[in-house]
Amino acid sequence: MLPDDLPVDRQKLLTWETDCWQCGEQTPVVWPRGDHLDTPLGDILANYETPVERVYSNTLGKEVWGNVCQNCDSYQGNHFIQQEALEIDPPLVDCPRCGDEHEWSPDQGMGGAFGQGWVSCPEYGEIPVGDPRGE
Repeated sequence: MLPDDLPVDRQKLLTWETDCWQCGEQTPVVWPRGDHLDTPLGDILANYETPVERVYSNTLGKEVWGNVCQNCDSYQGNHFIQQEALEIDPPLVDCPRCGDEHEWSPDQGMGGAFGQGWVSCPEYGEIPVGDPRGE
C-alpha cells in the first residue's frame, strides 16, 4: 500500500484496511507506530500516494493530517484510526505489580478520555496503567 519511493522507515508505519464510517467500504489507512499522524510525518505521507490528506476535524475545529476513504473521500477520524492502531500494535509497558512487560490497552470507558488504560497480567489480573504514549 505504501509507495516504493516513500522516504520514511516503513517499520515505523502501520497499514491496514478499515471499514469507512460513511460508505461502509474497506479503505486503506496508515498510522505511525507510537506517534500521531498530525505531525510533519503527515505532510510527508500526503506528498506521496497514500490515503493521507489535509482535512478539517470538526472535533478539533481545525485542519489536520488524516486518512481519507479511497471510495467516498470521507475523513476517517484520527482518534478512531489511532484506537485501531493500538489494537493492532499495542505498546508494551512494565507491569507495576510483577515488573514484566505486558501489552497495554486503552480504557474503553471514560478513563480512556483521561489517558487511562490497563495491562492484563497473568499473575495479578487486570491492572490500571496510565497511557505510555504520554498523552
